[in-house]
Amino acid sequence: MDLPGLAARLTTAARQADPLQRYRALRDLAPDIKTAIAAAQDAAIAEARAAGTPEDQVAEQSGVSVSEVRRRVTAHGKRTGAGRRPGRPAKP
Repeated sequence: MDLPGLAARLTTAARQADPLQRYRALRDLAPDIKTAIAAAQDAAIAEARAAGTPEDQVAEQSGVSVSEVRRRVTAHGKRTGAGRRPGRPAKP
C-alpha cells in the first residue's frame, strides 16, 4: 500500500464536514490503515535482518521479542512472495 496516498485519503476523510460522513469514511479506511502499517513494520524488521543485524539485536532495538521479529520477517516474506529458505521455493 502507498503510505503517502493513504495519508492523503486519511486527511480527506478527517476533513469531512458532516460528522457521520466523517465517521463512515474513517471506519471504511481503518482496515487499509491497519494493513499498511503492519506491512511497513514487517518490511522494516525484514530490512534490518537482511542487513545482517542479528535477530536478538533487532528485537532489543525495536522493543519486541525475538519471536515477533521472526513472525514479522515471515509475514513480510509471504506478502512479497520471497523464498522461504535456500532450496525451498515460495508458496504460491
